[in-house]
Amino acid sequence: MTAMDLERTMQFILEQQARLEASAQRQDEQLAALTASVQRHDEQIARNSEQIANTSEQVATLTNLVGRLAQAEIRIAEQMQGHEARLGSLETKMTQFLDRIDRFIQGFEGNGHKQQ
Repeated sequence: MTAMDLERTMQFILEQQARLEASAQRQDEQLAALTASVQRHDEQIARNSEQIANTSEQVATLTNLVGRLAQAEIRIAEQMQGHEARLGSLETKMTQFLDRIDRFIQGFEGNGHKQQ
């Protein structure tokens, strides 16, 4: 091999080595960027997991409150039925009372005690 061939071979090897080093540098930069991106995604996933846990707790609390509200509504409806029954009984008693008063007044007037 001649000196010229040896020099061209050395030049070729140096160029290839420079290209490989540049390529390795770009890959290192891309790997660093990807690593940073993965880290950001991991952090976002952690935040989302916390939010999901908080949301689950809020849903459980809301479900509990809705259940308690439904129970309260049932109790109120039952109380209303009791009040309606008592009101009906009072209405019957009041009607009976007024009938007695009317009979009393009619009897009183019928005995010649009518006021003039």
